[in-house]
Amino acid sequence: MNKLFDQFKNVVVYDYEYKFTPGNPPEPVCVVYKELHTGQITKNWLVGEDNKKFYSVSPFPVSETLFIAHYSNAEVSCDLAMGYEKPIYIWDTFVEEKKLLNGKMARGYGLLETCQRYGINEIMDADKKRYWRTHIMENYPNYEQNNISGILDYCKADVVLTEQLFLKQVALLEKLDHNFTRVLQQAIFHGRSLGLTAQIERNGIPLNLTLYNDLDKYYDEVREQEIKELENVFDVYELGKFSHKKFEAALLKEKLLHRWPRSEKGRLKTDDRTFYRFAAVNDKIAAFRNSKFIIESRTLKGFCVGKDGRSRAPLNLFGQITGRTNVSTAINPFGAPRRMRTIIGTDKDHYLVYADWKSQEAVVQAYLSQDQEMIKAINSGDPYLYTAKKVGAVPKDAIRKNVEKERELYKQSFLAIGYGQTPYGLKNKLGISLPNATFIHSQIVRTYNVFQEWSKAIISKANQRGYFITKYGWKYWLSDREIANPRRLINWPIQSHGSEILRRAMIDLDEKGFEISMIIHDAVLIHCKGKKLRAVINDIKEIKKIMSEAAKKVIGAPIGVDTNLIGRSYQQSGDDKKRWEQLYEKLIKAKSGHYSSTIKREVD
Repeated sequence: MNKLFDQFKNVVVYDYEYKFTPGNPPEPVCVVYKELHTGQITKNWLVGEDNKKFYSVSPFPVSETLFIAHYSNAEVSCDLAMGYEKPIYIWDTFVEEKKLLNGKMARGYGLLETCQRYGINEIMDADKKRYWRTHIMENYPNYEQNNISGILDYCKADVVLTEQLFLKQVALLEKLDHNFTRVLQQAIFHGRSLGLTAQIERNGIPLNLTLYNDLDKYYDEVREQEIKELENVFDVYELGKFSHKKFEAALLKEKLLHRWPRSEKGRLKTDDRTFYRFAAVNDKIAAFRNSKFIIESRTLKGFCVGKDGRSRAPLNLFGQITGRTNVSTAINPFGAPRRMRTIIGTDKDHYLVYADWKSQEAVVQAYLSQDQEMIKAINSGDPYLYTAKKVGAVPKDAIRKNVEKERELYKQSFLAIGYGQTPYGLKNKLGISLPNATFIHSQIVRTYNVFQEWSKAIISKANQRGYFITKYGWKYWLSDREIANPRRLINWPIQSHGSEILRRAMIDLDEKGFEISMIIHDAVLIHCKGKKLRAVINDIKEIKKIMSEAAKKVIGAPIGVDTNLIGRSYQQSGDDKKRWEQLYEKLIKAKSGHYSSTIKREVD
């Protein structure tokens, strides 16, 4: 602990209680701090204008303080609601526990469950805690005076538990890694990135409210029109309901039935992941997937729209074993199929910038493995076309637009084999014959043999010590199932380092003052203010530089970044504009010719 006290003027454990409604920022009720240098506990009641005014400034300057919290997203959200600066240095006991047990446990990372694993007794009875939490939610802001002390005690109990958990974690991590400076740096990196999701959620995704409200109001009519249009592609709906029998017939006609995965009970899988996989090789499946979301959404209320017209989808930054962000497409318009992203839009004084890394997974593969041939492919600007040329599948002077089909084939093969796909798996994925799949597989393995040897080496090393770990300390413990089937492991180093790149970029973009509206996998949505396009173009240059350098900090090499400037609607350029207009026409029909002039202006 002395090491922490030497580095920070203040080491503070804190916890907020708050009122929360979906789509809106939290409304703080109280906060309790414990300063570990002195042992002093401070209780602040925050309901009422006088209290908010009195506590308008945080008692702990962010540049001098290490903040400790369990799932700090909630605490930082409340800091922002109070008008405080975001913490810079965060030790998140949830994240550290997830790192310690990632792969060993699927769930059970709540404060009480985590404390129980360390033998830390509850300070307050669990039933009593549930009572106070319900009371806070149901009675805001009208709390009786004699209940205020009970709520503050409830909040204090969580602070005491978090303090004890923190001390246990520090002691354990000091035993596991004698380089405590490194442990602290990694903890602060991951803690800060989780805390930053509070800012991203608060920013929210701006929506075209006129369109959103019309889509919600006329949803049933739009859905009916969507089903009718789909009959020309796939006739798979019967009386407005999806028919598995009809879908099976459609797949048979497309020669996809034998490849389509089934559940343990033998039923065809209809999840979005399956449709996404087959959409890459079949245009009809791609069209169906795009419409399927609208047809099956039932309502748009799941997008959690706040009073200010912004969608605020909760972000589970460490939701997957690779550290990838989990966010449901049912509540996140940025993650929804393209036609539904129509509802994303901003006002005349702002632009939206969509940014994602070019061929991120391929670049991570290349530089982690130091496969020089793969690095050459990356440096060519199009690793998939390079691969097709290298193996002789297309002429050496071929350009992308003339060999799009071949390029896509080798793109899917390149990525699949990078994740350990076998020739048989490649056959099923791409819908090609086994001899052809075997031939392509051998071509790619031979071309990028250094990567193949690296994959074997890191799996062997992971098997020996029992875990994978990234440069920034994100860890994953291997299960017996994975040790027995090493192909399941190859994707972990690639995706986990990709996740670290995203977290690094989040922090760096935020430090430069950019307003991040949403993140998902390898993409960022940024809200830029500026009436003059030139100013926004300069912002885009800076965004690309920051995101590229973030990759360099993690894997030792920059990754190029693609950007798309979006105006007042997400779908106002190229093919996307056509999709927007199609949906708009549906609304006109649904409204029987009566439509909002605001929508019309925005289309124009």
